[in-house]
Amino acid sequence: MSSPTSSEFWKGKRVFLTYPTHFLGAWTALSLEHLGAQVFGFAEATESVSSSGAVRLFDLANLGQRISMTYGDLRDEETLRQALQFAEADIVLHLGEMGLLTDAEKKPLEILSKSVMGTGTLMELLRETASVRSVVVAGSDKVYARTPDNRATTENDKVAAGDVFPTAKLCAEFVALSYRSTFFTPAKYNKHKVAIATARMGSAIGGGDFAENSLISQAVQSFIGKKTFEVRNPHSVRPWIHVLDQVAGLLSLAQALFDKGPRLAETYNLAAVEFESVGEVVKEFAHIWGDTRSSVSGADAGPSTLSLHGQMSGDLAAEQLGWKPQWDLTKALTETARWYQDYYSGNSSPEQLGAGVREYFRS
Repeated sequence: MSSPTSSEFWKGKRVFLTYPTHFLGAWTALSLEHLGAQVFGFAEATESVSSSGAVRLFDLANLGQRISMTYGDLRDEETLRQALQFAEADIVLHLGEMGLLTDAEKKPLEILSKSVMGTGTLMELLRETASVRSVVVAGSDKVYARTPDNRATTENDKVAAGDVFPTAKLCAEFVALSYRSTFFTPAKYNKHKVAIATARMGSAIGGGDFAENSLISQAVQSFIGKKTFEVRNPHSVRPWIHVLDQVAGLLSLAQALFDKGPRLAETYNLAAVEFESVGEVVKEFAHIWGDTRSSVSGADAGPSTLSLHGQMSGDLAAEQLGWKPQWDLTKALTETARWYQDYYSGNSSPEQLGAGVREYFRS
């Protein structure tokens, strides 16, 4: 099954992408490059490595040389203005501030400031950037208020403050949508020609994620070291989606905004459709990897409990964007295992590390 995104559409498009140094951003940049777009990245120079010093996909794939990068703080109006003027972008993908929970606990004000003021600065400068037609701002699946029946949340459900990171993402959404209502209103689209929407999504799996708290990264390290992997909360049921399915969702939304303008909704859930317990996923991943040493901790003996923040409805995206995840869990885990096995076996050329993009977006 081919991707809903069109290579004919993206060929030659100029795309301004914030935070290509992050996991999702790197895969987005690789995908755009594969589809023939010209990519202009913007991120802080220190964001090319994690807080623990682990190298990220951005460096491994040599993206710093493959795309046009500007390094700076989104809150720095002049640096951002110059980058936008140079890019003359058709489309802006604002992936926003990301990081570890420990980072949020250590510097919550900085994270909130970057999300709110960084997004605000970007939106303000778009008022003087005549080339942009489509803007997507990435949000979080954890912005929804808890529902007593734990049903799948829709875009019209109530949102609420939570941990610092999802709250910061929600604030960024509100800033973008306030500019949509005030300066880029759909009623005056023929005058400004800018269509804006936000996309809510959760954590994804895929190669190149070296975060210390990543389940897949931890499992890979145990396989490489031939050590038993003890899983915390193995009965916890979570949504699972490959990062390239999320990228395809972002690109599908950006393309639809470009083509259809204000006829779209202001927010879309890019939702996973598969739910499985952590323990079962690790067992399947170990089987795909070929490792028999992993085990599941029995510390959590309770029944399977679906994450209250994990179940979103993707019906709107399917109906209006023609998007839904293409890779099932087995395929997602297989491609993820292949990436790490290639990397640790020395097949780590930038071209090889981005091979999954060619597989995903094949004709």
